[in-house]
Amino acid sequence: MAKLIAFYSRADENYFGGAYRYITVGNTEKAAKMIADATGADLFKIEQKAPYAADYNTCIAQAKRDLQAKARPELVSMPENLDGYDEIYLGYPNYWGTMPMAVYTFLEAFDWTGKTIHPFCTHEGSGLGRTEKDVAKAARGAKVTKGLAVHGSSVDDAKKMIESWC
Repeated sequence: MAKLIAFYSRADENYFGGAYRYITVGNTEKAAKMIADATGADLFKIEQKAPYAADYNTCIAQAKRDLQAKARPELVSMPENLDGYDEIYLGYPNYWGTMPMAVYTFLEAFDWTGKTIHPFCTHEGSGLGRTEKDVAKAARGAKVTKGLAVHGSSVDDAKKMIESWC
């Protein structure tokens, strides 16, 4: 069976170890592409119809409001089904100790019975947070493996670590 990498990533202004910097490709997307290179998996980008602001501080305030409201943002698109995949690599930045709410929208749309999810996140110091447990709750029936936390500001140098995890 084929493998899928479903990921949520954000470019624009990001936080890098105490400083803000504008990027054109998000850290999680960079990690997802490294996993695709290592595994040959297909890529699917989870995108909100109404994206968060480009400004970092506004973005995190929006993400926190969505978390508190348990929002399920509408997505730009969704795969018709996941029938052709038995392994899914699920990537996201760590927002407030969990996944962006759009990732919950994605997870809650499918039956995960018999599938294995390999979670990975990018972060600036908070690691995986509670995301492994959150993935298991949202993707009922899936086997969730030990996740990988990649320091976002170091993602460009994380290829060997990512490849050894895959």
